[in-house]
Amino acid sequence: KIIKDKVYSANAYIDSFSIADALDTGADIVLAGRVSDPGLVVGPAIYEFGWKKDDYDKLATATLAGHVIECGAQCTGGNFSKWDEIDDLTNLGYPIVALADECAFTVSKPENSGGLINKYTIIEQVLYEMGDPKRYISPDVIVDFTSFTISEEFKGKIKISNIKGYKPTDTYKVSINYFNGYKATGQLTVSGPNALKKAKLTAKIIWGRLEAAGFVFDDKLTEFLGYSSCHGEKLSEHKENSEIVLRLSVRDFDKNKIIRFSKELAPVITTGPPGITGFSGG
Repeated sequence: KIIKDKVYSANAYIDSFSIADALDTGADIVLAGRVSDPGLVVGPAIYEFGWKKDDYDKLATATLAGHVIECGAQCTGGNFSKWDEIDDLTNLGYPIVALADECAFTVSKPENSGGLINKYTIIEQVLYEMGDPKRYISPDVIVDFTSFTISEEFKGKIKISNIKGYKPTDTYKVSINYFNGYKATGQLTVSGPNALKKAKLTAKIIWGRLEAAGFVFDDKLTEFLGYSSCHGEKLSEHKENSEIVLRLSVRDFDKNKIIRFSKELAPVITTGPPGITGFSGG
């Protein structure tokens, strides 16, 4: 009710049978709208094998296959936690799924391509966007991601089998965009001794000048990139860096405030502590 009058768009994640219906008309290209990411595999499989809506295990198999390759090379060595064990990321090979009319599929990559494919690269991708692993919800089926067996048929080829699926929910997921104000982000690179201390002072100067000029924002954010900016206190304390990127962000319904914020960053290069460079954004 709060956002109803501010909605710009709403997209339901429709099921993959709509893709199969389009292919059944003889279409070479299907403009799918907002289907699920695995639906790009599930839809063609439904069409090719003639699956029905209650072929839950087979639909679950195709959904898992689609989930494994939906992020491209993330299952063949990209974004892999053991990245330093991969010889060649320059010529990274993208995944190939071989799917049949059964509850199993294989994943491989082109010969002579870089990257890495093994059960660990696959499992890391399986964990992507995971909620309840026993109930991975898609428009077509609920998949039990704890049910399958994964094995290495030979080097560079992984087989996944025994996937279990269940009746889907009676609702669709919806992605909604609504107007919630304007925003802007700007960055400054702060260098030299005591970089973090200077970055904190620089942020204090900018926010203080804006407030003194009468500009108070609905939301604002101060980040120190390079100093625990991603992991916070989850990793051991960083030693003092000799370089910090200061990133400031604001959001407000008044666009004039955003414009005023964008004019405050560059001047601090010559009106704040020394060693500031790399101005961008705003």
